[in-house]
Amino acid sequence: MKIAIANGTFQTAYLFDLFKKNGHKTVLINSSKEDAAYLLRTKHAKVFVGNPWSRHVLEDAGVGRCDLFISLCDNDTDNFASCLLAKKIFGVSKVISLVKNPANVEIYRKLGIDSAVSSTYLLGQSILNESSMETIIKTLSLENDKIVLLEATILPKHKIAHHKIMDISFPKFASIAAIYRNYSVIIPNGQVELFPKDKLLIVCGKEDEEKVLAYVRDEA
Repeated sequence: MKIAIANGTFQTAYLFDLFKKNGHKTVLINSSKEDAAYLLRTKHAKVFVGNPWSRHVLEDAGVGRCDLFISLCDNDTDNFASCLLAKKIFGVSKVISLVKNPANVEIYRKLGIDSAVSSTYLLGQSILNESSMETIIKTLSLENDKIVLLEATILPKHKIAHHKIMDISFPKFASIAAIYRNYSVIIPNGQVELFPKDKLLIVCGKEDEEKVLAYVRDEA
């Protein structure tokens, strides 16, 4: 499978490694020269620099020969524009958009985006665990309806700071899927210690969202 990833830094680096390990060819596009330089330096990957919502940039990157287009822009509107361009102009069969505002999920689907998701980690795992593009999109859509993906940054005043996960009695109805630390992605186990400035990616049911956030933000 040939996959194009637009924008993103450590998220893109993580997905790039996952896809490469499983034999997929990945094309990287980034509007930031600094992020492109980081990906080139750390992954030795060619990066096409430019806005992914620009037709000539996608053309230079050969997006028309890709099977899947993933947009990880910081702005939902940019993600939508990039995905729509890849699908409508370059004929990419499946496009997936990162969505920060949950209210945009259903809107984007109705407007032609195959899947709108909130978790880069679950996105990568779902793609690698499925055997066909049709099943991939179906799985991502179902997960997005049932699961809430929270991002919470640990501060020095939080109780869980400087403790190992195994020692903090993390709520059983939630799971830390990944930790973003200094441009690195850590897939945690019980031995991993949590530090201030760590950004936790937490998976839980929608009904437990407030309880999980209250737990993480509890002060010492």
